[in-house]
Amino acid sequence: MKKLFGILLVFICVTLIPMAASAKSNSSHLNRERLEVGRALVEVTYDNLDSIIPYYTHDVQYFDPVVEINGIGEMTEFLYRLFGSTPDLITTVEDEIAIDDTYTATWTMVGTFLIRDEDGNVVIGEDGQPVGIPYDAKGMSIIKFRPKTTDVWYQRDYYSEADIMQAIPGLDAAACGFRFYYIFAVDPSPELPEGCELPPPPE
Repeated sequence: MKKLFGILLVFICVTLIPMAASAKSNSSHLNRERLEVGRALVEVTYDNLDSIIPYYTHDVQYFDPVVEINGIGEMTEFLYRLFGSTPDLITTVEDEIAIDDTYTATWTMVGTFLIRDEDGNVVIGEDGQPVGIPYDAKGMSIIKFRPKTTDVWYQRDYYSEADIMQAIPGLDAAACGFRFYYIFAVDPSPELPEGCELPPPPE
């Protein structure tokens, strides 16, 4: 009986150890590549935009709180429009993980939306520089890869539109108003939302 158990134990070890080693090495190598790709897609800038587009598949799907994109054609146009409107956009990854076929990261983005006139031309100020509205927001991204590849077929970016609205005259009051009423409705220890002031008392 002991001999049979010993043979069985040896068989199990011989069978499983190579599989475990292979899975570990393949997974860690692929996940390191996916970390690099995911970070490159999140931290893309105006200057390296061309280099990241090939990572997306022809049928890529992209979502954020406002935009829905289907296909590489729309994705490419979206990215060029985005960086055409905010060429100084910088996104910095804070925490990230790649596991199975998914990359997830939290980040902070900072940039300036250029103001355009009715004809679509960028407004130039008296100092000769483009006029823009600075903004910043925190968010997170979920990126999904085709199995065993670094080909990205899905990306969703989450962030609060109100973080951006707060910097835009005319929208700032609406953003602060919602945050004010929401936080005092649900927060047991409410404080004024950062960057917001008390609304004027009713007349």
